[in-house]
Amino acid sequence: MSRSIAAVCALALTLGSAWAAKIAIYPYDGAALLAGQRFDLRIEATELKGGLSAYRIALDGQPLAGLEQTSQGAAQAEWTLRGTFLRSGSHTLEVSLSDASGETKKSVRWEARLNPRLPRAAKNVILFIGDGMGWNTLNAARIIAQGFSPENGSPRGNLEMESGFGGMATVTTSSFDSFIVDSANSASSIMTGQKVQVNALNVYPANLKDTLAYPRIETLAEMLKRVRGASIGAVTTTFGTDATPAMLVAHTRRRGDYQAIADQYFGRGGFGLPLEVMLFGGSRDFIPKSAPGSRRKDDTDWIAEAQKLGYTFVSTRSELLAAKPQGKLFGLFHIDNFPSYLDRAVWKRPEMLGSFTDMPYLWEMTQKAVETLSQNPNGFFLMVEGGMVDKFEHPLDWQRGLWDVLELDRAVAWAKQYVAAHPDTLVVVTADHAHSLSVYGGYDYSKQGREGVGVYQEAKFPTYGDKKDANGFPLPDTARGIAVGFAATPDYCETYRGREVYKDPTISDGKGGYVANPEVCKEPGAFLRTGNLDPGSAQGVHTADPMPLFAFGAGAQLFNGLMDQTEIFFRMAQALGLNPYLERP
Repeated sequence: MSRSIAAVCALALTLGSAWAAKIAIYPYDGAALLAGQRFDLRIEATELKGGLSAYRIALDGQPLAGLEQTSQGAAQAEWTLRGTFLRSGSHTLEVSLSDASGETKKSVRWEARLNPRLPRAAKNVILFIGDGMGWNTLNAARIIAQGFSPENGSPRGNLEMESGFGGMATVTTSSFDSFIVDSANSASSIMTGQKVQVNALNVYPANLKDTLAYPRIETLAEMLKRVRGASIGAVTTTFGTDATPAMLVAHTRRRGDYQAIADQYFGRGGFGLPLEVMLFGGSRDFIPKSAPGSRRKDDTDWIAEAQKLGYTFVSTRSELLAAKPQGKLFGLFHIDNFPSYLDRAVWKRPEMLGSFTDMPYLWEMTQKAVETLSQNPNGFFLMVEGGMVDKFEHPLDWQRGLWDVLELDRAVAWAKQYVAAHPDTLVVVTADHAHSLSVYGGYDYSKQGREGVGVYQEAKFPTYGDKKDANGFPLPDTARGIAVGFAATPDYCETYRGREVYKDPTISDGKGGYVANPEVCKEPGAFLRTGNLDPGSAQGVHTADPMPLFAFGAGAQLFNGLMDQTEIFFRMAQALGLNPYLERP
């Protein structure tokens, strides 16, 4: 072969590779699922040349039947198989297709796990999520709640979630498309064992325009209900269609599909499995468009419809405490997010509460939810979220965020008592991501601004707890506190103090960016901190820092060491002895 012919051949091979069609397969290569866990298989081919002339799709060497072939546009082809599942073991999906540029092949490998049956498997799961509660956030909350002995510097104790656990782990996070997570895809990983795209809920990627049609992945709660007839419940202090409560049964590429998520809670869409207990804020997504404050686009009134479906409906703390529901409970306590614990229990400023002056605490909602769900002899899965921890860490309002950790901890304390009386229950306490919060000194509130910060021996000891509120929580009003900062911020003004009426740390500059809020900058002792995020950032952001996990009750010993967030799903399923393939109803 002459040199010129060899060069032409090499060029042809190079161009052939460059012209080859692209193939994407979901579940992605290396994915692990439970044997019998439902998912939508999706194959997408792009950059086809001259049309598709032939294709072969085989699972473990056998042609795969039941695929629906579509095309989203020129030079594209897709194949979808809804609601399929795998037997236990390793599997290989091979795709080969031919077009004008030749044949293109791709294969992926999957693992379908089968759980061993435990002698005393859990029947119920209570999953607590402290949204944004990284290790450093937890540490700051403990300092406030317990403090140190001024006699010798010894810590006075731990939080309830840090005490008496049967398993403890450090959890790392990442997304399908980034190493930073948001609440939606992180929660999805905890509930499905899969890596998911940022802002997506329990779906694989796709080239679809309809965000609700993306390939679905069955969640642990859905499996428990489908296979065992268990009940599902969601309790949170955020609006109800927010990302974390939506982790249970919602399936969408866009976490902002609030109306559709509300509908899926009642079995419309997704896998069609409704929740039995819903206690949260955000009534705006459940009332018809004609009602003041609604953000629905239709006339659906889920408050009225829910009662027709047998739900007991409550809208205040008084109604919740008096309710005696029969298996189904629906509570909407605010048009949007709850005000923080400090707003509801301590400061009680009308500017923050508005007309919502009779709202339950998180531990009261947890208790009522368990009382309702436990009427089902087949078990239950309850998710309880301290959701406002994250909501206030974003705007750097660490006081409101940390006191909401204490509210979550009180709910965990009640759950631990429940586990003691019901040893067939697993309680897991963890987070979905962290924030860059750090305690780096003490603060002398007799001073102003940076003059009040003390480090090393000048930090001395915080005096939280010298005064307590009606629930026995330390009051923020004390002589010596903590100096707290965030590593990732926009430009803002620091005062080291909380404020009874919330203020945003930034305001718009009218040019697409944000600047420090001048109202905060006028406060005594305030000084400007130059941010390190891009000028378009109005708030702090999530971080890649690891998260804590504590487990109590049946199967708690399965949670230990360093684990990826997807492993929480598999450990919970193992604790339940859940085998959706073998337990098919």
